[in-house]
Amino acid sequence: MKVINVLGSPRKKGTSARIAKSFTDAADGFGAQVDNFYLNGMDYSGCQACEQCHSKLNHCVLIDDLTVVLNEMRTADVVVFSSPVYMGDVSGQFKQFLDRTWSHVNVDHGNDGAFTSRVPKGKTAIFILCQVDVEKRHTDIVERYTELFELFGYDLRVIRATGLTSGAPDGDVSTAQRQAIELAHELFKNS
Repeated sequence: MKVINVLGSPRKKGTSARIAKSFTDAADGFGAQVDNFYLNGMDYSGCQACEQCHSKLNHCVLIDDLTVVLNEMRTADVVVFSSPVYMGDVSGQFKQFLDRTWSHVNVDHGNDGAFTSRVPKGKTAIFILCQVDVEKRHTDIVERYTELFELFGYDLRVIRATGLTSGAPDGDVSTAQRQAIELAHELFKNS
């Protein structure tokens, strides 16, 4: 099985990245092929609203470091998306990447602008969020992005680490790491 790991934190070894690594290490232990994409170290632009992906092409017209990530989203069995919560949303790096996934959406202008996915069905997405704030805060982030991930046809699993120490990339996320490892076991033990 193929796993891609899209890391949205500016910190390579921050809390969300460590939880994602727990999942990918466990998946690798079951023989999965894992490719990691550290967004903060990549050179890419946000969506340019050119609409070429909906008028001339079925993919994003931009050629940059996100090209391979967007292509891999169509072929991976499992996609891990991780981000810290900044200013009440995902990180800027992650949001800029998500905007480019607009190219994975078909728009049927003859059917009230109905959306369908260009990502083949039957895939799993793991959405990992880390925040300083308490658990009951920022649940709207999960709700908002669940709609997008479900549009792509993903079976979505969410792992949240909340109540973390501000600015501490080495904060204790062991509970979320255990959840990630257990999820990898669930998804890969029979593959």
